[in-house]
Amino acid sequence: MRILSGLLTGVLVASVLALLPTSAAQAEVCQHRTGVNHDGGIFPNPFTEDSICGNQAQAPVRATPDGGSPQVGILDSTRSWFLCWARGQQHSGGNNVWYYTQGDRVVSDPGRRGYGFVPASHLNTSVDPGDARLSECPPIPSGRATAYMVYDRTTGASTRSDEHKQFRSASLVKLLIALDYLEARGPGASIPAADAQLLQTMLRSSDDTAATTLWTRNGYNAIVNRMVTKIGLVDTTPPANQNIWGYTAVSAADVVTTYRYILERAHPTFRDLIMGHLRLATRCASDGWDQYFGIPSAIPRPWAVKQGWSGFSLNPPPGQECQAQTGRTGNASEDGRADGASTDDRAGDASQAANAAGPDLSGVAMHTSGTFCANDRKIMVVLTLNPAGTTWSDAGGRLTTQAGDLYRAVGC
Repeated sequence: MRILSGLLTGVLVASVLALLPTSAAQAEVCQHRTGVNHDGGIFPNPFTEDSICGNQAQAPVRATPDGGSPQVGILDSTRSWFLCWARGQQHSGGNNVWYYTQGDRVVSDPGRRGYGFVPASHLNTSVDPGDARLSECPPIPSGRATAYMVYDRTTGASTRSDEHKQFRSASLVKLLIALDYLEARGPGASIPAADAQLLQTMLRSSDDTAATTLWTRNGYNAIVNRMVTKIGLVDTTPPANQNIWGYTAVSAADVVTTYRYILERAHPTFRDLIMGHLRLATRCASDGWDQYFGIPSAIPRPWAVKQGWSGFSLNPPPGQECQAQTGRTGNASEDGRADGASTDDRAGDASQAANAAGPDLSGVAMHTSGTFCANDRKIMVVLTLNPAGTTWSDAGGRLTTQAGDLYRAVGC
């Protein structure tokens, strides 16, 4: 992925170092470069400088400059590039300098792709951070969180991280709204044409007007409470303000459980209706945003998806509208409101921002969920939270990368 030392490079480096006194070799272990291009990893902007330094083999890469933070990667190579430095926990090297890099192997949190911090004690530097000639790292972004779960319905195996952490649902709650509607009517009941259209646009194009119609008609928070009991959800709770359905709290584990209920326990007619619409999810949502982030962009068909987002502008800015307008059915955003207001279910709603008991309502949320592989064998749910102001393309790109990393890890 990023190992620099080929056979020739290794021979040349070894030859040069062998000709130098120990102190001189120590002073030359880092080679500073400009004009390079590294994506930022956990940081929003790319890096155009780096330093190639000698390092200990199997050096652990941590999520933050703290030895107690999760290990996210490993440096297999003994000569690696580093992008910036940060001060953190004191370590065995006698200082608190840590260097930011990308591991050769990912250990946890695939969405980070191994990006993290290595203590200076694991680098062959004598003066930290002077030898590396790197700039200090930007502030570590706050307000960013990821949880995921992939479940194999054939083997029962799962890949997961922070799967019980609560996030605001955004439009993922539409799965519960649709299922509650169908369960209440019963398997043999016909669905009026108008309601069939509501279900179709809500599930395929994430139409909020349709969701609000069913949410208010069928009892607001009572919908969530009924589904929690029916399905056996453990982390899902209704919103503090019943008018904002997008603030329902969900977890990756509970969304997986919801898909399992639809596929394995719900009446076949309910299963076929819901999954049929999710297989036909439109690229363009009803509010004009392109909802083919995550699973649709990272995983080959067959798939069926329900997406969610919260905290972005009501509609895409000029020039950023979804191009395949076949998915557009109205002017509602991914609102999650049932009170007639036309604001997103976003953190800018001050009445909800202080709700400390439930999910984090600050920043922007973006989620991908659904099934992939033949016969809906795999269920994937990735929930993300990004700092306020994160663009649609950045949030979607990060989520697509995470979904792709998970797909490559689990396959079909």
